[in-house]
Amino acid sequence: MGKTGQSSQDDEKVTAVKLGETIASRLRDEIIAGEIAPNEQLRLMPLAERLGVSTTPVREALAILDRQGLVYSRLHRSFRVTEITSRDIADVYSLHSLISELLTERATRRLSAEDLDELVALDDGQQQATREGNAILAGDLNHELHRRIHLASDSSLLLRFLRETTPFVTRQRDPDVPGWAKQRTEGHGDILQAMRDSDGPLAGKLMGEHIRRSGQLASNFATEAARETDDSAKNPALASRILD
Repeated sequence: MGKTGQSSQDDEKVTAVKLGETIASRLRDEIIAGEIAPNEQLRLMPLAERLGVSTTPVREALAILDRQGLVYSRLHRSFRVTEITSRDIADVYSLHSLISELLTERATRRLSAEDLDELVALDDGQQQATREGNAILAGDLNHELHRRIHLASDSSLLLRFLRETTPFVTRQRDPDVPGWAKQRTEGHGDILQAMRDSDGPLAGKLMGEHIRRSGQLASNFATEAARETDDSAKNPALASRILD
């Protein structure tokens, strides 16, 4: 095979992996929100048809979710959704908050005034996007703000552990869990001011509290979604409302 043919195959593999990551993010949101029921079977063809893609990136997405423990496979021929409880979600946020607290404290000692100005600009941008009802853009800017703080910590081992929990605390699809908009608009001001004042312990403490509050809202959201799903099984009219 010539170099051109090999390069084309490599490009296709990279595209499939990237698309698989995007699909995994969407399915992850649906699983955590209770939109896909525990133990529900996930089949390649129906998922590919629903998402408008081939089965290759869907297979990649399911493999990602399998590694993360959100689905489990049977000889890699079929996948079923793992039961994720509201307590599991709260636990993941608690772990994420502890690591992020340490990273924020360390980052405070390393961020320059210019770095902090950029963080404030990101916060202003996500607040504006939230006010305009653009939850997806607000979520992206919020994620970037936290990402920059974490990277500034220069703590590669902690960052590695943090990445294991990040997929569970970031929603790319319908990201506005009830209460998250308020968290975004009100949650960062005191943290950024503590960082501006070079008070690392306070900035870390406030960051931990901020993430735990978001986790409680996400846990409550999952509990309510599970309750509505259970009720819909008994009430066809409610089922129609949830599915619409």
